[in-house]
Amino acid sequence: MDGLSNYLERIQSAFQITLQKMQPKMVESMNENGVTPTQFYVLIYLWKQGSCKISELAEYMGVKPSAVTFMIDRLEQNNFVVREHDKKDRRVVNISLSTEGQEKLNTVIHARKVIAEKFLSYLSEDELAQFALIAEKLAEATTKEN
Repeated sequence: MDGLSNYLERIQSAFQITLQKMQPKMVESMNENGVTPTQFYVLIYLWKQGSCKISELAEYMGVKPSAVTFMIDRLEQNNFVVREHDKKDRRVVNISLSTEGQEKLNTVIHARKVIAEKFLSYLSEDELAQFALIAEKLAEATTKEN
């Protein structure tokens, strides 16, 4: 177990240093595109879900619906999302990405990818393949933990 502890310390230290360098560049990139990190999080969720209600988004984010309503108002003002009344129950309002919101999300994702590629360019092809396998294995392990 001592070996695991040593590896864990090395991994945590390396990730902390890497994230301290990458995070500000990611945030700056989002800001340049007129999107806050929280808005990016919401846009990604809407992209994955297709559409959702305010209450679903609030539950996912662990915040009150009023906070999400305020955020959706801002995203709607920027034409990133649209509100639509449910066809079966007009009292229900669904939120989804607008065409402009999808385009903005694609732009931000591309900018983030460029930043990540810059950091990953320090790895060889073999190291990238190993890193991808390890990341996939860890992702698989997290699904088993739930």
